[in-house]
Amino acid sequence: MADRILILGGGFGGIATAIELRGLLGSEAEITIVDRRDSFFMGLRKLWVLVGLGTIAEGTRRIGALSSRGIRVIQTEVRRIDPHARRVETDADAFAADYLVVALGAEPRPDLVPGLVGQAGAFDLYDVTPVTAAAPRIKALERGRVVICIAGLPYKCPPAPYEAALLLHEHFRSRGVRDAIGMTLTTVQPTLLPNAGPEGARWMGEELTRRGIAYETGRKVVRLEPERIVYENGDLAYDVALVVPPHRPPAVVKQSGLTGEGDWIVPDPATLATSWPCVYAIGDVIHVALANQMPLPKAGLFAEAHGRRVAAAIAAEIQGQPQPPAFDGRGACFLEMGAGQAALVQGDFYARPQPAVKIAPPSPETMEEKRRFEAERLRRWFGQ
Repeated sequence: MADRILILGGGFGGIATAIELRGLLGSEAEITIVDRRDSFFMGLRKLWVLVGLGTIAEGTRRIGALSSRGIRVIQTEVRRIDPHARRVETDADAFAADYLVVALGAEPRPDLVPGLVGQAGAFDLYDVTPVTAAAPRIKALERGRVVICIAGLPYKCPPAPYEAALLLHEHFRSRGVRDAIGMTLTTVQPTLLPNAGPEGARWMGEELTRRGIAYETGRKVVRLEPERIVYENGDLAYDVALVVPPHRPPAVVKQSGLTGEGDWIVPDPATLATSWPCVYAIGDVIHVALANQMPLPKAGLFAEAHGRRVAAAIAAEIQGQPQPPAFDGRGACFLEMGAGQAALVQGDFYARPQPAVKIAPPSPETMEEKRRFEAERLRRWFGQ
């Protein structure tokens, strides 16, 4: 009987795991992805939608297309996970597995930011529906103030709010209205872009200042009101507020006991294995503490690397081969700067006594690399 590999989640990590496994195992195993969504797109698309540089549809692919690669896809909601038995209950059926990979991601929780949900002029920057609603407001804005507010932690793709500020600056500049629109970025974190270290924080501050974008660190949101964000240390008026809410794993993950006393699954940092045999956790649903006590960034590239490593480990066990090298904590994130340029934040995040991170200067070549990053994966995974 073929080994049964069940992957919960059809995002970056889940798809990367499935594709890698099929390549390593051929027809040896039964590989199944379970996801409530019927399609996949990369989060980077939301910022392009916000400023009119692209659409969601252009980067969307049906997850069911993976069936052509010999991967079974079941679109349904996961209701219960039993890691001891490696058994999962869903709205469609119950499934048992020889190997279980939990890749259910992290969800923005605007309900954890008082006053954000339903507030006119305020939008969750991490949800495609509010971002799509914000786009015409941005396009029509000729004067006023835009606030980009990092209101809670953790959140996915650490550079994204900064990218939003830089892209909006360029959008308003190209329309000739930038001088009439004030821009402020606030963050609850003590520094800008803390995953990039002190040098990265200084660099980010210089880039914002050079564009006339004000920034304020250590600002904790109390609530949103009409046209006003109330912080613990003062208020800030807005015409448009783009808010980054805290992210949390789906409720079923915590209910399963996989997170212990915390909010996140904490796997072995080197193998991504959990304390349950043959159960792995990857991507945004996990927490890995670094030497400086910062978490490993929640980013698609890391989820993909996790997936490849876990796939190699499962394949090696099935085939009786040596285990692959450990996941080494190395990775990178693109940081789009506007005007057709992007920088690259590169890091050895497992380094000690602290992560070793550097930022490659922005260039058109790196921006093109970002576009290829999406295009190549869509082509490799979905064949188009």
